[in-house]
Amino acid sequence: MCCTADPAQGAVLQVDHVKPRAKFPELALDINNLQILCEICNIGKLHHSESDWR
Repeated sequence: MCCTADPAQGAVLQVDHVKPRAKFPELALDINNLQILCEICNIGKLHHSESDWR
């Protein structure tokens, strides 16, 4: 959703928590707090950003 990479291009997709689990544990399983990012974007985001690319 962030960089538009897809598995056909070799991207590994991961589920990302828009609001990080470390700060918002109650939202860990909330479907509205989840988005799909490639592994590189997800690692780059870490828990510092609450960017929502949906």
